[in-house]
Amino acid sequence: MDETTITGKTRVHFLIGSPIAQVLAPGWLTERMRKASYDGMLVPLHIEKGNLATALPVLKAMPNVDSILITLPHKFEASSHCDRLSDRAKVLGAINAMRRERDGSWFGDNFDGAGLTSGILKAGHLIEARSVFMVGAGGAGSSVAVSMLEEGARHLTFHDINNANQQALLEKLNGAYPDRVSVSTTIPKDCDIVINATSAGMRATDPLPVDTSQLSANMIAADVITDPVPTRFLEQAAKIGCFTRDGTHMLDGQIELLFKFMLKNAR
Repeated sequence: MDETTITGKTRVHFLIGSPIAQVLAPGWLTERMRKASYDGMLVPLHIEKGNLATALPVLKAMPNVDSILITLPHKFEASSHCDRLSDRAKVLGAINAMRRERDGSWFGDNFDGAGLTSGILKAGHLIEARSVFMVGAGGAGSSVAVSMLEEGARHLTFHDINNANQQALLEKLNGAYPDRVSVSTTIPKDCDIVINATSAGMRATDPLPVDTSQLSANMIAADVITDPVPTRFLEQAAKIGCFTRDGTHMLDGQIELLFKFMLKNAR
């Protein structure tokens, strides 16, 4: 099939958010569909906050729409428009992808954190039975936390300067993963994986998310930031001898997972 061919048979997938001009996934995922000889395309739609309850039911009602990807600010509200949710999406109360199942129902999942865990696992490193320390309890941090615990992390320690976010995530995680979560501002001595799940590092003047003197060469250091790469945190971690994963590894892992999710029920 010619890469530019679009017909009435082309299957449609949407990516919704506000703003939307910055997203790169439509081009990446449409190209992957064509390379896989799948007649489909991912279309970005700018849906303002407050308009989701009107717009999403319309998209779901279109028979040639197979999946909808969700970015800010709709991740939490969109979950209520699904008939079923994955376990991690239930814990988070938020999704970044939903697809039409063969029976016509809609299933929602969240791959934000799964992209980071995928990047670590694909590099040959284990998460199961490991101790994890994470900075950040916002949207990205919450998803990363659930994915780490899903992959079998022995214990997750985290903190966030926003106490409300920190307490909300602690309550969610304690409910789903009792006795495996705690809060601390310092890296535990038995820590194996250290993660920055905040925006600290996007600017050169940003403070380091963690005290790098607490790192050791046996640790994995990971960051969710995609620009710049590497961040100062990862640069310093690499000098200490840590194995590092940056935001592009997380994004690559997420794109792969989203692609498989979107096309699971391909027609």
